[in-house]
Amino acid sequence: MSTFKLLDDQPVGSNGDRLHFHRFVNAIENHVLKRESTAPFVVGIYGKWGSGKSSLMAMIADKLRTSETNNTSSWEIVEFSPWMYRNEKSLLLPLLATIAKKQPVFAKLINEIVKSGPGLIKMLSQMSIETATAGLPLLTFLSGIRQQKEEARDLREKIEAAVKEVTSSGKRLVFLIDDLDRCHDPAQIVGLLEQIKLFLHLDHCLFFICADKEQIIKAINKQFPGEGANYLEKFVQLGIELPPHQSHHLATLPAIEEPELRRYLMRIAEVLEHNPRKLKQLCNQALIAREVIEQEMLRVQSPSFRHEPSLELMLKWLLLKESESIRDDPYRYLALERQENFEDFVRELGLKVDNNGKQEWRSEFHSRLAVFLWYDRTSHRYLNPRILSLYARASGEDTSRSRGYIETKNIDSDYQFQHENFANTDLSGGHFSGATFVDCDFSFADLQGADLSNATFRGCNLNGVRFNGATLENTRWEWCQSLDALETEPVIYEMIADQSVANWREKHATEPAPQEWESEQLFKMYKTILTRYEDELPHLLNEETRQRLVEKGRTVRDEILDRVGRISVA
Repeated sequence: MSTFKLLDDQPVGSNGDRLHFHRFVNAIENHVLKRESTAPFVVGIYGKWGSGKSSLMAMIADKLRTSETNNTSSWEIVEFSPWMYRNEKSLLLPLLATIAKKQPVFAKLINEIVKSGPGLIKMLSQMSIETATAGLPLLTFLSGIRQQKEEARDLREKIEAAVKEVTSSGKRLVFLIDDLDRCHDPAQIVGLLEQIKLFLHLDHCLFFICADKEQIIKAINKQFPGEGANYLEKFVQLGIELPPHQSHHLATLPAIEEPELRRYLMRIAEVLEHNPRKLKQLCNQALIAREVIEQEMLRVQSPSFRHEPSLELMLKWLLLKESESIRDDPYRYLALERQENFEDFVRELGLKVDNNGKQEWRSEFHSRLAVFLWYDRTSHRYLNPRILSLYARASGEDTSRSRGYIETKNIDSDYQFQHENFANTDLSGGHFSGATFVDCDFSFADLQGADLSNATFRGCNLNGVRFNGATLENTRWEWCQSLDALETEPVIYEMIADQSVANWREKHATEPAPQEWESEQLFKMYKTILTRYEDELPHLLNEETRQRLVEKGRTVRDEILDRVGRISVA
């Protein structure tokens, strides 16, 4: 059975470079880390959420440490995650405190700031809040406030002196700032950028800032309307946009040996817009949910129902849940597996919306999902409601609505259901004793193990229904369609056929001749049962069973000929 271990979300570093980030690291080493100029330099590493920015940053950190070990260069590495201090009004002090953990001169500077009293700390906080409120760049804001301007100049001089002391022997400061876009307060994001520009844009300082570029621009626009893109362009000297990852690289994230499963993950990666984090999360969900199905199958141990849990089917179901239409009624997808028209398939999935009479995709993701599901509908099929319900329940979806509805209505007294749609529904194990179903659609429903004693099916569509293991004492079948097309095991099927013939004889003993279609399917039932034995259970088909079924079919055919006058035996 295909399997893999749970995938964590930690940056992988150089030893786990399955996304081939070494291309970027080598280029950064050659042109950024080895640059001769000591002027301050800011590198922006841009990518969507989950695209692997933190992994690339970890690889850059590994490269810096390797360079330091080999004495090819000397770096003081400062790794800073702003979102960890998202409750702070100013992020400059936490940033300086991070440097202070390694450099005593910065520890001394922090002590001076604290000893100077709350005034300086308050000033830094106000820079973040009031500057953003005023919509003014920090330097412009300070120019109008003499005291704060002097305090800021004094602090910059002290920081500059500390940086010079750290870098006097040729060492350089490199700041690795990750997850800036995870700070939800735009003022905090802009405040850090402004304070870096004012206090730390110094010689021998190199900055790497990882973020979702669009989110940073949005944050800047909220403070300085319309200036976001220009502001960021002026702040960053080198912007590196991470391209979409290739599917065959993403498929290697889980350690999977099976080629077919790996190819399947490649296709899923395309649906997820080549996002490594989304693929990891989906794989982790699928792994646990499939284990739940395995345990469920061990618990049930039903001789009439066996299924080997599939990672492919579990991954597919987790994507299917993104369709509200399917989430509201999981069994609808069973009908879509047989859909032959793509537009009908998409419409029933609910992946498009009506925009002034024009159908449009809900999103690019939904269009990718539609294509994936369309081509996969014949390859990885759930086939019947009971199998589908295993996957839906394992992912936390409620599949018992229809079963519960019938049982609740039927609990106090016998209840009649008319024109109800139970198609493709898992009703297995339900307690429906004494219920009457009139003109209901049960096509491809799963009634395995259900209690149907004293129940009546009148005028119902039973195409593809499974009754394996059901209790069928005194069950009645009247004018039902597709009785000759059940998906039921031969022994139970023969019981239903015998009951149907008995009901037919009883009902038409004194009434006018029955309709031709109703009578023909009675004969065909025994022929279908014999075919099931031959195709699926040949080891159980002995001569005695064959003769019995042939004789029952002939007897019914003769009776039909007497009453109806003609039949089709095709």
